[in-house]
Amino acid sequence: MKKLKILQILPAVLFLVLVISCDPNKEIYDALDAMKGPFKRSVEYTLTEADYISFGGVINTYKAFNDTIEAKGYIPGLLSKKFRALNLGSSALVTFNHLMLHPIWWDAGFGYELTFADYAYIGVDNAFSQTNPASLYLPNFLLKQYPDAQEGKSVSIIYNFSTDDGIILNLEVYQFSGALWELMETIENIPYVGYEMTLEDYENFGGSIALYHNFSSDNDPDLYLPAFLKYKFPLDPIYSERVIKYKYFQGGQNKDVIDLYSFDGVIWKKTSSIEQRTEQYVFGENGWAFDPTVTIELVKDDYMYMAIIDPIPHPYYNDFGYYYGASAYYSNFDIRLLGRRLNKNDDGSYVDPELGEIYDTEGAEAAMNEMLRRIVEEAFILLLQYKYPNAVPQVGGVDVHYILQFETFADNFIRSYPEAEYQCVEAGSPPQFILIEGPRDRQ
Repeated sequence: MKKLKILQILPAVLFLVLVISCDPNKEIYDALDAMKGPFKRSVEYTLTEADYISFGGVINTYKAFNDTIEAKGYIPGLLSKKFRALNLGSSALVTFNHLMLHPIWWDAGFGYELTFADYAYIGVDNAFSQTNPASLYLPNFLLKQYPDAQEGKSVSIIYNFSTDDGIILNLEVYQFSGALWELMETIENIPYVGYEMTLEDYENFGGSIALYHNFSSDNDPDLYLPAFLKYKFPLDPIYSERVIKYKYFQGGQNKDVIDLYSFDGVIWKKTSSIEQRTEQYVFGENGWAFDPTVTIELVKDDYMYMAIIDPIPHPYYNDFGYYYGASAYYSNFDIRLLGRRLNKNDDGSYVDPELGEIYDTEGAEAAMNEMLRRIVEEAFILLLQYKYPNAVPQVGGVDVHYILQFETFADNFIRSYPEAEYQCVEAGSPPQFILIEGPRDRQ
């Protein structure tokens, strides 16, 4: 009987031993859980067609966001579903489609662009200025250019205008009073010089395009304009761009349509009004939220803008400038000293005398530093003011930073891919930016 009682007591004793031995382990595990931080990681994500479909509405229709339906209103929720395991301190670079409601090429100028011969006839050195305005010369020039003009006739003249920041393109509208040409309007700093199709252009197509002088859903301009541009501008080199204005019949009336085409060396391709953008989102106390840091990898249009505003433009090509060195043709900065930037004029003087003097007196390294300084301290400030005219110092109490990623091409075929970081410090027209750091290796 005693043995039986002992056997009955043993399970209870063993249970007590297990309970006593588990308590310390539980405390250890609780302590380890408390020490364990949130799971954080930096990820990159590009929205898929299925993502746009899930948002519905206009976003699904165009597979893109826009200036009124912004990505930051939708992406935090998407990230919560896509990356459930991520927590505090995580970040995400999200790439998405953005529909431009007003593409820059819609602001192109259409009219007569002055030629080198015109400037020579007028008696100015390839550009007008604040102290030497076009309005002093163009009325007499137009009398010569349009000797048979009728009263009320209007013409648009596009010309180079020299500013402290470089050469820009201005457009002025003049109207003939019957005796004089009078200035009616000035539009400053147009981004492109466009081509407007003429009646003769439409008639050359034949058929209903020639009959009605327009395109339509039955005569899709996308099927005709690439061949038209190749015929109209046969000498345009690869990477050329053309803005073209044409009539399109829709809803019972003609409307003006402006498109941008680029030449790949074989065919002309229309530029989409949908562009890719990348924004950063961070995981904070309240979940995913938009981080206003803007990261931009420069594209051809960006280099083209800096080439256009360059203080020392190339004498023949508008896609390169000597001062900043931006090359739209190659989508980079040409910082070859011996290969290009130290080119000389026929009289033996440097095309860029300031850079030439630095090279002669301080050496190649100093000249290279000067070229990079011009890019990050001057050209990029102007580019930011152009691309982000409504920039503000803060969004939601967070400082707004801009990171510009670019390419340089140096002697000995050396390509580099640095970046520079900026901060908007004052809103205005234009907003003010300061350089935080750069050039530096991409992070």
